[in-house]
Amino acid sequence: MLRLSLLVVVVSAATSARAQVDGGAPPDGGGPADVSTEEIDKALKNDVAAQKAKAQPGQTAPAAPDAATAAPGMASGQPTSGSGFGAAMGRIFTSLNPDISAIVDFAAGWFQDDDGTIKSGDDPQSTGFKAQEIELALQAVVDPYFRADIFLTIPDLQGIEVEEAFLTTTNLPANLQIKAGIFRAGLGRQNAQHLHLQDFTRRPTLNAQLLGVDGLRAPGLEVNWLVPRLPFYLVLSGSAFSVGPANADVPLQTFGGGARWDFAYVGTARAFFPLSETTSLYAGLNYAHGKTSQRVSANDALPSTVDGLTLYDNYYDNLYGADLYLKWKPANQSRTYASVAWQTEYFLRDIPDVVVGGSKHRQLEGGLYSQVVVQAHRRWYFGLRGELMGIPSGDNIKREYAGAGSITWALSEFSRVRLYGELRYGPRFLPLDATPHPARLAAAAFLQLEAAIGAHGAHPF
Repeated sequence: MLRLSLLVVVVSAATSARAQVDGGAPPDGGGPADVSTEEIDKALKNDVAAQKAKAQPGQTAPAAPDAATAAPGMASGQPTSGSGFGAAMGRIFTSLNPDISAIVDFAAGWFQDDDGTIKSGDDPQSTGFKAQEIELALQAVVDPYFRADIFLTIPDLQGIEVEEAFLTTTNLPANLQIKAGIFRAGLGRQNAQHLHLQDFTRRPTLNAQLLGVDGLRAPGLEVNWLVPRLPFYLVLSGSAFSVGPANADVPLQTFGGGARWDFAYVGTARAFFPLSETTSLYAGLNYAHGKTSQRVSANDALPSTVDGLTLYDNYYDNLYGADLYLKWKPANQSRTYASVAWQTEYFLRDIPDVVVGGSKHRQLEGGLYSQVVVQAHRRWYFGLRGELMGIPSGDNIKREYAGAGSITWALSEFSRVRLYGELRYGPRFLPLDATPHPARLAAAAFLQLEAAIGAHGAHPF
């Protein structure tokens, strides 16, 4: 059997050598390449010599080929396969190494009314040069059952924060998925988005006034179910969060009041419809229930307790919302580099039993924004956003109109420059100045620079 195997190897080697010389062309007549009798005899003699050496103890074995004649990857006796302790350790370290990235947002600009303008936590906080946000991300698949995502941020150089850190299941039956940790709730579209996904330098006012200065972002647990056997994509979600109390002198926070066991509960339904090859529609319905939270500091004009809690703190409330995202993008975008995306959201807060002056009354307050972003060139995006707060208006949300525009120059996938401007018409922010003021016109303008390094994982659509 050994002789037969060796003969087959020699025949194959001779055939391969001739194929290389002839450039792969068959010999004359188109038949198989011939093997000479001398080659066969030589192979048989080598086989007999090897058998004798094996049978006689102390006989020197044939020398191994040197590094110059060894096959690639076999020099110095190294195996070509990825076996061995070193290779195993390499695979272990590779699997433990997460995707690491960093995103930096710088902004320089001006607020006409610094104190009287409501700002989200990752907005530029004042006039001047700002390190708007620095984000560090670590993302990896833990094992066949979990994925881990950690996002650390330093907003306005005010200390490091855990923006999100959560585990997501990857192998549950019945189209179920569980998320646990600290994360952004899927209320609407922009609440779940990080700063670098925003189309404007500042978030809409709706975010800070109805979802919280930092949005609804807290430790919690979420269960998602992808509804099967439907002609479109539908995900139903339910979650619960432990929201901390509001900081002083910020808008009335919809969640975070009461005791530790007064959780904020969220339910959403999200549907995706591919209307055509170029057009898609993403729609959502949202509901949340919790307790209000509000406190002030050094403000004698606004009624409050000795701890700074206002009259609107610690009431059960309900938040209703709807959002829509429509996008047109040609299938062969590399030929036109054109796209249009329209996004809008509306939220309504209902506080049924507010007690003011010894009597109960209901507080209904809401607001919306609508924006369009047009990609006119491979690197140029133009955005326009309108906001309308106070529909309906109440004690904490007054009627305000705002318009914003942005011009974004995307140098690459990893850097962009954005020019942003806005105009607002409405009253000043009351918790910072309780004295009633007539509506005023206030402007703001910023130049934003963003750069990203490392492997940053994809975010939800």
